[in-house]
Amino acid sequence: MNVHKISRGELETLVNFSAHERMVHEAINTALSDTLQRLRFLSRYTSWNGLFGSGVAALAGKIGRSRRLFLDPDEPIAALADRSVYVGSFFFDAARDEFDDHESVHRDTHRCLAQATLKGVLEIEAVQMPALADRQQVNTLLAEPAWLQELNARVAQGYGVGSSDDLPAIFRAIGYHLGSELLADREFSIIDEVMRHAAPELTQQLLMKRVTIAGQEHVAYHWIAIHSGHGGAAEADHFEWATQGTRLALRFSPEADHAVLKQQLIQGFLAFAQDHRRFFELVNTA
Repeated sequence: MNVHKISRGELETLVNFSAHERMVHEAINTALSDTLQRLRFLSRYTSWNGLFGSGVAALAGKIGRSRRLFLDPDEPIAALADRSVYVGSFFFDAARDEFDDHESVHRDTHRCLAQATLKGVLEIEAVQMPALADRQQVNTLLAEPAWLQELNARVAQGYGVGSSDDLPAIFRAIGYHLGSELLADREFSIIDEVMRHAAPELTQQLLMKRVTIAGQEHVAYHWIAIHSGHGGAAEADHFEWATQGTRLALRFSPEADHAVLKQQLIQGFLAFAQDHRRFFELVNTA
């Protein structure tokens, strides 16, 4: 891997993307085969996915406050040389969308949109399964298992929460974020494809259904649509911004440290790939 830059192609050589895609296909196909499985899958997926926005916001802040680490070698005046907030801004773009998608006048956080999808499925399925109107049964069904709570905690760790504000920790967290954006881009596209093919009636109902979350109406399928490569491709956009930010982070770091920092980035990327694999291996377990 070139120590002076980062690219999508280089990162894609680090993991078996075909194997990850097969896991996503198998997981969503299994989930769609049964009403309760479907709800449990969506609940667990929205839980895990919903933590990444806060993670990248923490990463942007971690970078932004590290003024002494990201310095412009072409600026001799120390008070004018720090570029940490500039670098952090390229990661904050993803957080900005996560906290408000800006596609409507509402404050459409991606967490609210994900909850609208889950709520929409619950309301649709309750027509055929009256037991889903029982809040206690639904809360029991959608309770987070221990392995999911562990993975959710690893998201914060992956994004560098609690680690030192030094270059190795920051680049490891950057690698974790790059992994989340690169794998999630295809992941949402697969979910969208399988939903439309294997559950077309449910998909159409979600596309037409409006759900109220936090006092605002949302189209129930909007969360999946805007992240899929067939729709808004939000994750692909976030990945492009993050790669630009990574290149700038290297540019404004000591060149002598680049090889070590790239190795930390790779370790973070692989840590996310491991978490991603574990989630889809366990998501449909009881």
